[in-house]
Amino acid sequence: MTVTIELRGNQTQVGVAHGGQRQGSGRTTGPWRTGPKLWQTVDGGVVEISGDEPTWLRIAQGGAEALTTAPDLEGATAVRLTEVEGGGGQPGLKPMAPMTPMKPLKPLGQD
Repeated sequence: MTVTIELRGNQTQVGVAHGGQRQGSGRTTGPWRTGPKLWQTVDGGVVEISGDEPTWLRIAQGGAEALTTAPDLEGATAVRLTEVEGGGGQPGLKPMAPMTPMKPLKPLGQD
């Protein structure tokens, strides 16, 4: 399982890749006060973000979900994170090309 954690503006994006599948989720956290922490637990993992308010995300094979309270990390192992220059998460979306305007419709009853 590969976990990516990326700050984009005020959003923290967390991606989980496992077995060729990739799931992502984003939370508004504000800027990070300190770098994120990743904890390995019996059932997956927990990402801890120190932003405007502390935020925790539970990581499993199916993706990431927000927790409403601090999890019990007793017995969890801290995972060393590797910083990737320029970010290694999902690439940003490119804007769509403008749509071609529709031709005016003929009034009803005039063929």
